[in-house]
Amino acid sequence: MKTTVQEETVTRNYLQFCYNCEDAHLCTTEEQCKACWAEKGLDEEFEMEADGAEETRQLLFEYYA
Repeated sequence: MKTTVQEETVTRNYLQFCYNCEDAHLCTTEEQCKACWAEKGLDEEFEMEADGAEETRQLLFEYYA
């Protein structure tokens, strides 16, 4: 199964932001996790990382093409 950058980002953020969260049990879906991250201001951080990953992928593609 191939994972996307978005799926990897959600998984990484879940482990990073939700593991020690006292309210983690309240988030039962990906959408609830994303809403919680947005509420805490954490979503801006991983959106920038995802954009950077795509830019890097494109640059490497152009370099090796």
